[in-house]
Amino acid sequence: MAIDLNQLVQLRHWLHAHPEVSREEVETAKHLRAFLAEHAAPDEFVDLDGAGFAAVYNGTASGKTVMIRAELDALPIHEVNTDISYRSQYDGVGHKCGHDGHMTILAGLAQTLAERPFMGRVVLLFQPDEETGTGARNCCLHQNFKQIKPDFAFALHNLPGFSKGSVICKTETFASAVKYMALTFTGKEAHSAQPETGASPSFAMAELTLKAREIQTKYDTPAAYALIVPVYTEMGVQASGVCPGYGEVHVTLRAAQSAVVESMWDDLSAFARTLADDYGLDFNFETREEFAANANSQLAFDMIKAASVQAGSEFVLIDMPFRWGEDFGEITNRFEGGMFGLGAGEALPDLHNPDYDFPDDLLMPGITMFSNLIQLALSGEELNRVESPEDRT
Repeated sequence: MAIDLNQLVQLRHWLHAHPEVSREEVETAKHLRAFLAEHAAPDEFVDLDGAGFAAVYNGTASGKTVMIRAELDALPIHEVNTDISYRSQYDGVGHKCGHDGHMTILAGLAQTLAERPFMGRVVLLFQPDEETGTGARNCCLHQNFKQIKPDFAFALHNLPGFSKGSVICKTETFASAVKYMALTFTGKEAHSAQPETGASPSFAMAELTLKAREIQTKYDTPAAYALIVPVYTEMGVQASGVCPGYGEVHVTLRAAQSAVVESMWDDLSAFARTLADDYGLDFNFETREEFAANANSQLAFDMIKAASVQAGSEFVLIDMPFRWGEDFGEITNRFEGGMFGLGAGEALPDLHNPDYDFPDDLLMPGITMFSNLIQLALSGEELNRVESPEDRT
């Protein structure tokens, strides 16, 4: 594979130092397109939603289309690392989920495709807005995505807490379905000495928060977890004489299956409406973020496992999905494909920690895994399930 690892490390460090949050990834996309044009020029760039784009590499013979995805966005988290020369240049923004590494892996994969695939077509999708749950969906719905229509789609996510370079996967749900909901109660302000002359949301908000725990218990089982977490509340002003007339409660709902999330939301929103009636309040809600469950097909799982065996990587079979959401589920809901984890090391900070930094020595394992998957997908070879001693649950 014609890979310039030093060049890739420099790219990863530039991306880390210049993070952009969701829906603002303009300079990130511009830098990546310039890098690809100079070092691994594709046959075409396809513009997609927002800053998103795809780089297309056509094979020398016709065949299937394989799409590999990476994310462009960073997080609104301030970096605290002071011992690296490439720390974030922007206060309050950092690549704390490792998307800088994911993008660089695809740039390295592009270098291997510079001589073009032996057949078929490889599409590298650089997707915006993953952290908000909107990027994959909007790219799939963009009119230019009709030019791509992959036969297979794959993505990875680096995972601290697992041995470096290990491949982590499972069939069915890999990453959870998630809803982030903002619920609002509107009443009437009053003097706190005469609260009965107004309509305060305070007790409705308190009861709703306690009800969330009760609903979670109803759906949470040892075999399939369910989780409702209040993440934000707002009510009133810091004044002794004012009884509030408006309040918000924000919650995230998570489960392995989208149907469970919807059932929990139905129960919670119905209770909120009842509370609003009981306390003389107007009630409303807004979906702030939504992630479809990211499900791996059996075929995609078999391909990921075979690719890890070819790479000589430890394969870790997990039996429960990760609790975080990943909007790649919008793609696996539409196309054959799957996501796997790539172990980042057992002693690293966790994802979304302010001191997280993607390990540069994880670039080659990621490139190798995707290269193997492309080879498997384009060759059309029949896959056999491979059981190895490294499997563990």
